[in-house]
Amino acid sequence: MTQPSVYLPPLRPTPPPEPEVPRDYSLKLDQQSSKLHVGESTEVECYSSDNSYTNVIWERSDGVPLSANIRQVGNRLVISQVTAADAGNYVCKCQTDDGDLYTTSYELAIEEEPHELRRPKIVHANVGDQAQLICGADESRQPTYHWSRQYGQMQPESYLLSSELSLQDVQANDAGSYICTADYNDGESVDYPSILVITGVIPQFNQQPLSYMSFPTLPDSAFNFNFEVTFRPESANGVILFNGQTRGAGDYIALSLKDRYVEFRFDFGGKPMVVRAEQPVELHEWHTARVYRSRRDGYIQLDEQHPVAFPTLTQVPQLELIEDLYIGGVPNWNQLPAEAAAHQTGFVGCISRLTLQGRTIELMKDAKLKEGITSCKPCAASPCANGGICLESQTELAYTCVCQQGWTGRNCAVEGTQCTPGLCGAGRCENTELGMECLCPLNRTGDRCQYMEHLNEHSLNFKRNSYAAYKTPRVSRINVTLSLRPSSLRDAVLLYTAESQLPSGDYVALVLRDGHVELIINTAARPKPVVVRSQKPLPLHRWTRVEVLRRQGESILRVGDEPEQRAKAVGGPRTLSLKTPLYVGGYDRSTIKINRDVNITEGFDGCISRLYDSMRPVQLLAAIKDAANLQNCGELNEIGNNDYDGELPAVPVAPTSNSRVAHREEEQQPYAMSPCANEPCENGGTCTELEQQAVCACSLGYSGKHCEEHIQVSFNASFRGNGYLEVDRSQFSSEIDQQYTSAVVVFSTSKPNGLLLWWGQKSGEEFTGQDFIALAVVDGFVEYALRLDGEEVVIRNGDTPVDDGQRHIVIVKRADNTAILEVDRISDSGETRPTSKKEMHLPGNVFIGGIPNISRFTGKRYTHNFNGCIVFVEGDAVGQINLGKASVSGVNVDTCPVEYWNPSSLIYHDYEPGDKRYDPNFFDKIDQPPPVHIIYPRPNLNQLPQNANGYAYDTSVRAVGVAVTPLTLLVSSLIWLLPAPS
Repeated sequence: MTQPSVYLPPLRPTPPPEPEVPRDYSLKLDQQSSKLHVGESTEVECYSSDNSYTNVIWERSDGVPLSANIRQVGNRLVISQVTAADAGNYVCKCQTDDGDLYTTSYELAIEEEPHELRRPKIVHANVGDQAQLICGADESRQPTYHWSRQYGQMQPESYLLSSELSLQDVQANDAGSYICTADYNDGESVDYPSILVITGVIPQFNQQPLSYMSFPTLPDSAFNFNFEVTFRPESANGVILFNGQTRGAGDYIALSLKDRYVEFRFDFGGKPMVVRAEQPVELHEWHTARVYRSRRDGYIQLDEQHPVAFPTLTQVPQLELIEDLYIGGVPNWNQLPAEAAAHQTGFVGCISRLTLQGRTIELMKDAKLKEGITSCKPCAASPCANGGICLESQTELAYTCVCQQGWTGRNCAVEGTQCTPGLCGAGRCENTELGMECLCPLNRTGDRCQYMEHLNEHSLNFKRNSYAAYKTPRVSRINVTLSLRPSSLRDAVLLYTAESQLPSGDYVALVLRDGHVELIINTAARPKPVVVRSQKPLPLHRWTRVEVLRRQGESILRVGDEPEQRAKAVGGPRTLSLKTPLYVGGYDRSTIKINRDVNITEGFDGCISRLYDSMRPVQLLAAIKDAANLQNCGELNEIGNNDYDGELPAVPVAPTSNSRVAHREEEQQPYAMSPCANEPCENGGTCTELEQQAVCACSLGYSGKHCEEHIQVSFNASFRGNGYLEVDRSQFSSEIDQQYTSAVVVFSTSKPNGLLLWWGQKSGEEFTGQDFIALAVVDGFVEYALRLDGEEVVIRNGDTPVDDGQRHIVIVKRADNTAILEVDRISDSGETRPTSKKEMHLPGNVFIGGIPNISRFTGKRYTHNFNGCIVFVEGDAVGQINLGKASVSGVNVDTCPVEYWNPSSLIYHDYEPGDKRYDPNFFDKIDQPPPVHIIYPRPNLNQLPQNANGYAYDTSVRAVGVAVTPLTLLVSSLIWLLPAPS
């Protein structure tokens, strides 16, 4: 027997040992140079690449001893209240144990004031008035003028090149510092600041006898809404906010005080509910109440208290708000349903801030009506210390302070530098509790953004006030991967993206907490987020790969070589809504208020590289939407090689068809990615593979190839694929055992088979012989089947094919064991065998358009879900059913397209009163119009526009409405639309 040959590679000589590579060592500075104004301070850190600070010494390069205001503390050079004599080069020296000396230098420059800055003038104006700001320059020197604003935007259409600046209809956001820069012919430039103080910004409600403000109704609130109110109460009871549907009835939302407890009362579809905050409010102090709702979930939160969740909603009720939104009270207490408030009294106190759907409302400007309002005076207590100017503002404290030079902080109580015009050059200046800081744009660095630094795509270096913003990730499949090399393990934000710029709503946060990586995700207004945490702290100065995933409501965190960590929220998965950019390495604190559950506000200190979103590489520089204070990673002022510990970790990416396979295992098992691997379905859609294509099944309320479109289903519904709606049984009958049952369906389809309606066992139960009624299209004709007490009958209308794409009306009735089917007014009937039981047992909801796992659920009687448009469904209990509002679940449901009735000709006829043959009102109410378009009265050809051939045509006629009702032969919703004649 021939033995198989065995391939043996040739022997190779053992290579000589590699020569020892000298240790990589270098010195670095956290800032290479500074340009300070006289009196300012800074610190410079000098550190080695291996994190040792042995024998670090700071000296001046010219040999002059350090001045009294400059000293070395550890490895840092601390510069306090710099003077002009302190300018120059400073050298950091470090001698290693081997006797090698490493040095690096720091340059300190003293910047002269670019402008002379005069003391500001204070200008007062009432809200809504005109404000006139005067420059005050020496006009005899004929200067040129330019107005600017220190914070915020100038009013549009303001003339900025004059000695006077006129502002119209001033509001809260117009208050602040304005700078008139006067440039004289001799080259001197002087800034003349003015501080505009606006009073009457904050409304006070006294209820003597009635106080309220009205605004347009809360927009886009059917399934999701959020609002915030900041208030200072003076009474223990009162309505703070109310928005309703109709006077005294219908849906509503109401926020009020009851015995100092904040209550949120609401009614979504006839079910009044109350949610109360955990702790009472303190009178005469400012509080903020936040209310958030996402489909079935919601919560109320007062200040920093724990959120209190809404009662669990078994359905997804639609909120319908029609009338104005009121704060402080209402014009008439008859407008409130009885359950909307515990006391029929208005709010007494001040309201400083209102946000609706994430938008801050200008209270005095946006109000439609103001009744019984006076002015709150939050600045009366002089909260701004050290000469600070108090400005009324729509904030959580109702005021802000403009500090005098040398003071900073919320109340100007902290010594430090405040922002002044031009201080940060090309960057943005922000005041903090400890002083000002500059946020430098891309390729700018330095403490005043005064230096250019060309960044590279390989990696980026972040500090506590750095961030990079990228496009919002796709919500259905959060999958973000990045490599981290921390320079510090202090608590920091690594990634953040949220539904709102406010601290409410959905969010995804990746943070560094106590050295561990932590993933925090919250969806759909849950009071508690899902938290996943790494097992070990991150290693300092070494690269670690971190991956964040969210799949079907489960949060997954993978850190380095650790086993992945998983966690899932209680209850079913909820759709994640994200709208802000994806912030990396930190976030923009001027626009984003991070969610309170995160409880970390500082940015990351270290390097970030190899960012991937959904397995697609993100260009670190080219893809940036916004950024601040980014630097190159680890290569500044180095002596020697960089400090990467080997290569960066590889990112697993599927090889392309023309890539070479490096390993024999890959040749034997080529990479094959499932079409659903990237989770292409958004908004909770489910992905299935069909003929090597990803097919999305969209949850109710969403449509599109990837479920990316938000829709609102109402009385009609279009079905595709395996689509269906599960409608609350109470829309047809609240009785489980029924002696009489009926339903009406109007539909159109071009498919020969599909289930229109099934009513029987509860959802998810297998069919084992239970009672049911079913309506379906079978081989192009309508079939009505029912089962009662084990006896079954099937009625089929074989005269009217219904798979022609036209509308057809079907009425089904049952009394005892007798069934009637009517298709387009043609009636058929049948009976089951006689049975002692007369009541049909129907405990489940009603399925419209199909059923999940249809063959199992119907006992193999039907295998196809309906594909087409169901225009109208009527049940015994409520008549015409709002399918979107009444459904408890659904998949692949859209709204029906608009249908048009195209006439075959035009007939003009002189209509005589009483002649019903041509009365449009008559056939509108009785039947579909004939295949002609009847216009009354006869048009006057001399008054009609003419087309290119000289023929007159009437452009005023657009539609003829037709109504046929089920049961009563009146269906008010059937309308055939007619385009204008061309």
